[in-house]
Amino acid sequence: MCAALALTGAAARATADDHGVPLPRGSRAADGRHVSGLGFRATIDHYARLWRKNGIAVTATGPYRVRAVDVMRFVRTDRAGDWLAVHVWRAGGVTWITVIPRPATPAPPLDDARSTE
Repeated sequence: MCAALALTGAAARATADDHGVPLPRGSRAADGRHVSGLGFRATIDHYARLWRKNGIAVTATGPYRVRAVDVMRFVRTDRAGDWLAVHVWRAGGVTWITVIPRPATPAPPLDDARSTE
């Protein structure tokens, strides 16, 4: 019974999401971001397929390397959803996923029309 509960908890973590972004199977939270359950390239492919399948318009930048860190960025081009970007990066052999939440909508500008009375 305990093993079944442990497996159920692992499955729940594997399919968890962050701001509406489903994480790859086997991913886990660490330090406010996620360690991917897949390798760097497989994680990139996972998200590329996911965006295409769900019709989510993104601008993909990368993969590119900066100081021994491999980076791939997916920036959402529409205004829907709770997330603005997903960054997949690999450092020291570990593939990380960081979901950037969409900022709160700014307040409308104040009406600057002044009366001349």
